[in-house]
Amino acid sequence: MTSITPDIAASAVAETAMHLRQANPRGWTVREGGAIAAVTGVPVTMLNGVSAERADADPATVARLLDQVAETGLPYSLQLRPGASPALAGLARARGMVQDRDSPLMVLPDPARLGPAQLVGHLKIRELSPGETEPHVVVAAAGFEAPEEMIRQLITPLRDVPGIRFYVGEADGRPVTTGMGVTIGDFVGVFNIATVPGDRGHGYGAAITARVVSGGFAAGASWSWLQSSPAGYHVYERLGYQTIESWQVWIRES
Repeated sequence: MTSITPDIAASAVAETAMHLRQANPRGWTVREGGAIAAVTGVPVTMLNGVSAERADADPATVARLLDQVAETGLPYSLQLRPGASPALAGLARARGMVQDRDSPLMVLPDPARLGPAQLVGHLKIRELSPGETEPHVVVAAAGFEAPEEMIRQLITPLRDVPGIRFYVGEADGRPVTTGMGVTIGDFVGVFNIATVPGDRGHGYGAAITARVVSGGFAAGASWSWLQSSPAGYHVYERLGYQTIESWQVWIRES
């Protein structure tokens, strides 16, 4: 079992953000002063913003990065690790940002439950071919109840990025669930776990998550991380994910 500290997990979040954003022609990423700023160009608060990679992130640097993100005119967020300087939350308040629910950072050091979780009824999961992203876009949009074009804008630039794999699960021939994994070195990050609303409650989310992680482990990863939504939290717990720390989230819609 791999031993993972909060600092290791936070570093993985930052490294993944750098890896993803460099492929986006509409986006940019800056990592300095213990913080990382990332802009995707997609108008969703959690897809643009600043994260304090370290608890002792420099407030002056964070302030400057927040200014750069705000200049885009996009909705954005600020995520702070436990123990962060109160001055950082003060920066958020000064910009009219509102505190949202915390974001649990979860890690999976042990793959023991991944195999059984994938054995769900008639669900068949396949890894999409290199360059094939549209099935993921369609199911993710349905699962998140978001416009397909918005998901497409985010996902299409990632189709040729090394280490990224997309999966779709079908039940009785219908695409019902999807997920994305990003493998970098010894870890795999899990993203875009989504199930079509009418097909929830059957274990499909857990199954696709387990497949995403298993794909990363097969590619050389030894542990996994994700940032959970409230809806997915208990699903991930049942797979063996543990909350290593929760990040304070501030958002500004416009």
